[in-house]
Amino acid sequence: MRIFRNISLAAVAIFLLSACQIKHGNKQETAETQQAETSVPTLTDIELGDLQRNSVSLKSEISKNQITIIDFWASWCGPCRAEMPLMVNIYNQYKDQGLGIIGISLDSDYNAWEKAITDNKLTWTQLSDLRGWDSYAAQNYHVTAIPYTIIVDKNAKIMASGLRGEKLEKFVNNYFNTPH
Repeated sequence: MRIFRNISLAAVAIFLLSACQIKHGNKQETAETQQAETSVPTLTDIELGDLQRNSVSLKSEISKNQITIIDFWASWCGPCRAEMPLMVNIYNQYKDQGLGIIGISLDSDYNAWEKAITDNKLTWTQLSDLRGWDSYAAQNYHVTAIPYTIIVDKNAKIMASGLRGEKLEKFVNNYFNTPH
């Protein structure tokens, strides 16, 4: 009888411990799931110089639009320059609906940067610290290749990154043509 009672107590103890672990596990998974659903990465604010060499807050510019494409590029980058006509078309099509673009150049030559902006008719905000690949923005946002885009909402929450060409155009089109 005593052995039976010890086995029964051991079984009850194992059951109780398992239930606590399962419950704890479920509670933990729920918290992790909720955190993943509610914590969207947000860009940290930085300041860079514009063409007039004024310091501009990235978040201040972002807050002016429903969504903003942050476009990392450089005048010497062939694929970046090839992408510019599409960027101009996207901007012209959606700017009145709340699209903003901020160009962040990885140029180190002011004159080349300015000429590329003029030649490509880039009418949106352009920023650079003229430090090339040592750009604070590129380092801060872990940009290792260009062209590279980060799309954020007005609160600087990241919605997508790395979109180019047709994928970028489709994302912007879907955003502005889908009810929110």
